[in-house]
Amino acid sequence: MKRNPEALSERRFDLVIIGGGVNGAAIAREASLRSLKTALIDARDFASGTSSRSSKLIHGGLRYLAQGEIKLVREARRERKLLIKLAPHLAQPLPFLLPIYRGDPYSPLKMRLGLSIYDWLGNLGQNDRHHFYNPQETLRRVPDLRSEGLRVGAVYHDSLTDDARLSLENILDAVEHGAVVVNYAEVRNFTKNPGDDCLTSAEVVDRLTGKKHEITGRFWVNATGPWVDQVRMLLPGYDGGKTIRMTKGTHVILPCVSERYALFAAILPGERIFLMMPWHGHSLLGTTDTEYEGDPEAVQPEREEVEYLLSALNRVLREPVSAESVLGAYAGLRALVVEGGQRSPSANTREYRFHRDPWIKNLISVCGGKLTTARALAEKLVDVVRAELPSSGDEGGPSPSRELPLPGGYLRKPFEEFVKSSRDEAVLEFGIPLSSAERIVRTYGSRWRQVLEPIRGRKALAEALPGAPQVLAAEVQFSIHAEMALTPEDFLLRRSGLSWMMCAYPETASAVVDLFACENGWGAEERRAALKQFEHSIHRNTRLAAQAS
Repeated sequence: MKRNPEALSERRFDLVIIGGGVNGAAIAREASLRSLKTALIDARDFASGTSSRSSKLIHGGLRYLAQGEIKLVREARRERKLLIKLAPHLAQPLPFLLPIYRGDPYSPLKMRLGLSIYDWLGNLGQNDRHHFYNPQETLRRVPDLRSEGLRVGAVYHDSLTDDARLSLENILDAVEHGAVVVNYAEVRNFTKNPGDDCLTSAEVVDRLTGKKHEITGRFWVNATGPWVDQVRMLLPGYDGGKTIRMTKGTHVILPCVSERYALFAAILPGERIFLMMPWHGHSLLGTTDTEYEGDPEAVQPEREEVEYLLSALNRVLREPVSAESVLGAYAGLRALVVEGGQRSPSANTREYRFHRDPWIKNLISVCGGKLTTARALAEKLVDVVRAELPSSGDEGGPSPSRELPLPGGYLRKPFEEFVKSSRDEAVLEFGIPLSSAERIVRTYGSRWRQVLEPIRGRKALAEALPGAPQVLAAEVQFSIHAEMALTPEDFLLRRSGLSWMMCAYPETASAVVDLFACENGWGAEERRAALKQFEHSIHRNTRLAAQAS
């Protein structure tokens, strides 16, 4: 996947998508699979906003059942099953343990009913169904839980994902099927045909060179998440209305608390919950849900949010986790559909909607949405586009995205068998450590050999990066040549698979900058600027450990 901004001006596209998060990425894939001439642009890197700052889950949303969001949960549970089939490396089933204590807002009976409905709406079979355990068995499974007041423990299943790589693999497949995609390309203004209230073109500025390009399209999609209304402000005739409500979610990185199970429990008082997932040998704790009205690019975690999450977690633990244990934190924004009334952020619907401004006939703004339902959203949106572009070449019928695996999902055996055999092959053929081989196979799925093949001609690529022994130099080179990584941050936070765990490996950045410099011919000044940029990004998150303590 090569970056070529010039290609944006070389043809008229059927569909131009603004925004390279998971929704925009899934739409680009869906459209290109269905023969639309498609372009996708993002003002920053792909998935650099909300789609790399989530809870890393493919889930139905158990708590949404209590809010009556049956349709949303049904769709999400169906999409989870589908993603496990199409990209098993990006949707690993994960057991969640829900301890119920005296005084919790939900009773064992209520949870039995809710989990039965959850299973009915879409589980993967007998091993994926919920179970209830007495206090003794619950504590055996997660020994660090507090025993006082424990009534029962319930186990149910969702899936863990790499949100940034889920977005990226949709983009990779879109490119494979003819789409033109460019990161760091910002829309500055639109041109409208006054005769029919349709957008005809947009001016796009390459943020790396400053060069301007004109892109023309028959239909347009605004899938910029927290920036949706900022993009709408550029539209001729914008009326000042708002379509999204931003809420902030902060997550905290901790040493491992529970290696096998994720935890789900109430935050008292009130009806909010926290989730804590096992993640790269650590624990990922989240999330807050508060109003946010600032610049989306400036969002960052705050000390009070970290303390709030630790307090919620420590209520159910035998030994509290101290603030000194915090390794880092990150914050992202949910771009929720604007609803009437004064509903709390947590009560606001997580459904997605397609907004049409009446003065622009050929643009849809995507409001809301979740990682889990991005493919379904894309299928429905492309149905709308196809209906309005009857000569698009799409002959209709079932969407190919329901059957065609994502690029890393071409497996011929069950995933865990695939991991074991591929891991052993990687060690034997390329002489890399077993732990590195397994992480690479789990991260890239069936594409793992493409990552490692250059080692045959350059043995230094098999070397581990300082401070992160499971990450190889070959992955950095691969991200530059095959995954459009333009900065060290692109690799460290969105291509490596370790995401914000890089908060725990600050010494790795310098080595990655050196590899980028070697590949791109950077001089000393460019090296310093790249390292400073990454340190600035990561500092806003790692400093939380010091502040909270």
